[in-house]
Amino acid sequence: MIVPDYYSRFKCIGGECRHNCCRGGWDVEVDDEALERFSTIQGEFGDKVREAIDDENVFRHVDGHCPLLSDDGWCEMVRNGHELCIICDEYPRFTEFWEDYAERGISVSCEAAADIILNNREKVTLTGETAVCDEPIFTFTFDARKKVFEILQDRDRDILTRLRLAMDYTEKAQERINENDYNRLSYEPEDHKAGHRSAAAYIDLLRRLEVLNDGWTDILDKTYEREISGARHSYDELVTEQLAVYFVYRYFLKGAFDCDVLSKMKLAVLSVIAITAIADVTGDYPDTARLYSVEVEHDEDNIDMIYDELLFDEELSYDKIMEMLVEK
Repeated sequence: MIVPDYYSRFKCIGGECRHNCCRGGWDVEVDDEALERFSTIQGEFGDKVREAIDDENVFRHVDGHCPLLSDDGWCEMVRNGHELCIICDEYPRFTEFWEDYAERGISVSCEAAADIILNNREKVTLTGETAVCDEPIFTFTFDARKKVFEILQDRDRDILTRLRLAMDYTEKAQERINENDYNRLSYEPEDHKAGHRSAAAYIDLLRRLEVLNDGWTDILDKTYEREISGARHSYDELVTEQLAVYFVYRYFLKGAFDCDVLSKMKLAVLSVIAITAIADVTGDYPDTARLYSVEVEHDEDNIDMIYDELLFDEELSYDKIMEMLVEK
């Protein structure tokens, strides 16, 4: 299994977490094996566990949280020595497979994971061992992502330049994929710095997505107003690098599935831009990254809608996004 070098540092902080994952309104579906185990739990606690699951095998919400969440912020299943369902046991970890090749990571939607990722001062490296996927498009996409990492971690350049260069390189990689040419891409990206454009179009798209948390719509409305009024952004070089690398790690290789690496790079770049813009409103960058991840990454319908708009909305075209990467 391949993981980022910070992966092993993650540890649930339970009751110390301000944004416990057992709260927040997520629908947690219980897998069949867990249902079978839960059916054998004896006594009053067993009854409580089974009553916590609805007819669709999803944990109910009681006052905005899982009914098995204790007052001190820990799961009663764990406290009573029982194995969790797959979703609860895995979160905030995510796993991707390409044939027998496998990668894992931790999501910034988790407060503890976000703290590790955003406060990392070193260049992220990947570690571990896994089987090899020898599909030509996978090998090509894997090598392209490696180059994108190299570009994003080139600290001799400012972060916006790095993001533009990563976009330029990915566009060339996409052209090769469109031609079914999977020979190694020997191309040094060029910086195409054009006029400035606000991130209003993407913030407006976020306003049209499904909302999971109270207050998110108001935050987006305020951010949109700032964008159309010409607000400037302040990018923290290291934090932005770590966040960009996170999004590229999580999504870029998915382009080997649908032959679309450019949309994955667009999502990474727009996510960084949006989080920076929204944090100017909230005043809390780490929590903004966490909340954005909750609202966007953990809702498949939202991700699918974003990808559709990245393909067809001219306001989110490659050229328009490149202009968003130029400060006034």
